[in-house]
Amino acid sequence: MIEELADLLCDFPGETNQTRCFTHILNLIAKSIIKQFDILKAHADEVLYDTAKELAALAVDLDIEE
Repeated sequence: MIEELADLLCDFPGETNQTRCFTHILNLIAKSIIKQFDILKAHADEVLYDTAKELAALAVDLDIEE
């Protein structure tokens, strides 16, 4: 694509833009992977409340001294 753009556009710097494109694509990939692990803000409080409730239920039978 960069070679084609360099042929089509006289002012396009060609291969010097290859590194910039590569790092931009890496950034987009990383963001899309990380986004899969995000919790929707609307459900974050609900998830935390449910988790705390489950942990409290597990801790009912624990002896603090142990």
